[in-house]
Amino acid sequence: MRILFMGTPEFSAEFLKHLLKGEHQVVAVATQPDKPVGRGMELHSPPVKLAALEAGIPVLQPNSVKEPAFAEELKKFNADIFVVVAFSILPKEVLAASKLGAINIHGSLLPKYRGAAPVQWAIANCEQKTGLTVFLLDEKMDHGPVLEMKEITIEQNDTTETLLKKMIAPGSEALDSALAKLQSGNFTAIEQNHELASPAPKLKKEDALIDWNTSALQIHKRLCAFTPWPGAYTSLNGQKIFIRKTEISALDKKLKPGEIFVNKNTIFAGTVNGVLSILEVQAEGKKRMPAADYFRGTGSDCDCFG
Repeated sequence: MRILFMGTPEFSAEFLKHLLKGEHQVVAVATQPDKPVGRGMELHSPPVKLAALEAGIPVLQPNSVKEPAFAEELKKFNADIFVVVAFSILPKEVLAASKLGAINIHGSLLPKYRGAAPVQWAIANCEQKTGLTVFLLDEKMDHGPVLEMKEITIEQNDTTETLLKKMIAPGSEALDSALAKLQSGNFTAIEQNHELASPAPKLKKEDALIDWNTSALQIHKRLCAFTPWPGAYTSLNGQKIFIRKTEISALDKKLKPGEIFVNKNTIFAGTVNGVLSILEVQAEGKKRMPAADYFRGTGSDCDCFG
């Protein structure tokens, strides 16, 4: 089939690379515009664009998918199907610009976790499993009928980064199966149970604030989910400090929420249920470092995180 691929981040690029090794023809790629990065505001190209250019594939970078000119440009490629991974909600004019519409690869078991951050919120909410869903796109967010699903276990220390990597292989299998169904025309897409839908909204900076009046597991999971962004922070001696790495501790000592206990080279913090080992921290404007080194270096006598 003639495929036009749409996506932006590294996660999307992995699926583009998979398609390029397969039997189908990728005729073009649509991705977000280049964005300025860093203090010098140097323009950086999205990973999907870089992969496409390396393969010699035409790249479209619309400022808005709602622009009429974008839909008209898509029609020129005579695509059988659009494959979408982490791109944008597509208007009906765009969906109509290919013969079979569009399919999306989404990082959850739909209808759970509809939205921009399904992987992050599944981890943050202490889910033990999640998965990949390949579904037919309509005009609503993550709403269309399902073609394929793959379940994936979430380990206790999985971060967003590690879980996304675990999704590539099963997601690629699901994509191949969905494309085979579409090519044959012999399939039945399964309607989602919309009453069971749950949101996975875009992350905000305030999501990073640690609430010590939750459990050790909840705090650890939010830190794993929000690594690398927006992170997880608290205050110490009136200063903002990021907690970069933790473990759930078996320490047999009762600590109040946020209370700090130092035992040799190990830093512990209390929660409403359980104790966390604080392994790595990062003060604002500084590099991340082992928590024990930070406490030795500052000579902090503070006995509680804010």
